[in-house]
Amino acid sequence: CFKCHGESEKAEGALDVRLVRLLGAGGDSETVVVPGKRAESLLYVRVRDGEMPPEGAPECTPAQVELIGRWIDDGAKT
Repeated sequence: CFKCHGESEKAEGALDVRLVRLLGAGGDSETVVVPGKRAESLLYVRVRDGEMPPEGAPECTPAQVELIGRWIDDGAKT
């Protein structure tokens, strides 16, 4: 995620995922994480549906997708 959403000079979709406060600010799609609500969190939905990471990048495993979902359900804390 960091390669496109944090390491480059201009984050894709104006979304920076390096810090929770930056992630919470959202991007072009506005809010991407709704703490406690994975189904309403664009980040989770796009990863779950295979839309992210983009083509050419390693896909998330089912365990990684579930981990992201649990993190959001637990409040997306760091």
